[in-house]
Amino acid sequence: MLAIGTDRIRARFTTLGARLVSLDFAGADLVMGGGTDEDILAGDWTTGAVAGRIAGRITNACIEIDGIEYPLVPNMGEHQLHGGPDNFAVRHWTAQQTDDSIAFSLASPDGDQGYPGAVDVTATYRVAGATLSLDFEARSTKPTVINLTNHAYWNMSGGERGAFDHEMQIAGSRYLPLNDLLLPSGELRDVAGTRWDFRELRKVGGVYDNCWVLDGPRGTLRHGLTLRDPVSGRRMEVWTTEAGMQMYTAEHWDGVFPGKTGPLKQYAAIAIEPQNFPDAPTHPNFPSALLRPGQVYRHRMEWRFSA
Repeated sequence: MLAIGTDRIRARFTTLGARLVSLDFAGADLVMGGGTDEDILAGDWTTGAVAGRIAGRITNACIEIDGIEYPLVPNMGEHQLHGGPDNFAVRHWTAQQTDDSIAFSLASPDGDQGYPGAVDVTATYRVAGATLSLDFEARSTKPTVINLTNHAYWNMSGGERGAFDHEMQIAGSRYLPLNDLLLPSGELRDVAGTRWDFRELRKVGGVYDNCWVLDGPRGTLRHGLTLRDPVSGRRMEVWTTEAGMQMYTAEHWDGVFPGKTGPLKQYAAIAIEPQNFPDAPTHPNFPSALLRPGQVYRHRMEWRFSA
């Protein structure tokens, strides 16, 4: 395991998926998931990992770039999830560490999981005070698509209380409705008057698996989400330069997946994934996921903790 920290926070990582394994703050580990690489691969491989090349789902496991169709490798029926069966989360990245940072790098070859272009990716975690940050960069040899995020599952109580007991605020006035296969319909729907309205801090209180359209311009670092445990007072603000904020209440955890302190229980944590909209290559009205040669994909996220 690799670790970086300050007098406020301490974060541990593994090269498998450039993965955040734990985050200690105010007397608790706030990251839920598997501990050893073996447990992670035997259970929920998404926990804490970098998801890519495309985080989220791709309808019919197919993309089109400049009039050319590229069939992708499916791993969710006929669709693709989080980059395919051999995705970034299940590969070992190269790591370089300093006193306050760890830079992970990965080379993805042309045709990887069906995606065009050889892509070089870096994911650099850094600590400062009570903030953990993550900076992504990626470059491609051919026109391709990319959407990277961190897929950590968070619990501000350290596991003492479940997802529904947390309080949440999301700076998004619209969200992406899903169809029966959990694929975005392409609509951007107003949250007003719906259960998806988290513009004011309130109890989570139920099951969610959606992406919110964050207010403000893409490419500008801005506050997207707040998660708070009302009992301990531990609080996390998530900042991002991306267009969307995916939130998921761990419905598929069923007591079978191994975790650091025992089996992962249903609704025991919340996945928070700052990213471009899922399935963006399928929907022309979504922000572009296109990356061309000579361009640099960049995405910065920050987790800011207080109590």
